[in-house]
Amino acid sequence: MNVGTRIVQLREANGWSQRELAKRLEVNPSVMNRIESGERPMKDHELNKLANVFYVTSDYLLGRSDNPNLTEEEAFASFRNNPSLERWYKELPNNKEEDLKRLKRIWEAFKEEDQ
Repeated sequence: MNVGTRIVQLREANGWSQRELAKRLEVNPSVMNRIESGERPMKDHELNKLANVFYVTSDYLLGRSDNPNLTEEEAFASFRNNPSLERWYKELPNNKEEDLKRLKRIWEAFKEEDQ
């Protein structure tokens, strides 16, 4: 499977348009179109952003692996470096203890729904 096809599959699995993915990657939609169609190779920083956005390994995106899963450390780094979560992540330690406990209870409730 080529890189563009894998990107399209991941994008569609997330319910995103090509334009929305381009916005998340901070690239022009025409650039995203050319990457998906294979007309333009990805730059290293684009590959890293794509891996972070989709929470997969760069090897998976490049077709070198069929395992999209990140290690626990890679998943945390991807979360920590996600621009849309960066502010939240940085501000989290500055919250009151009772707010953190409430957030933990909410998170645990979400996790229970997944089981």
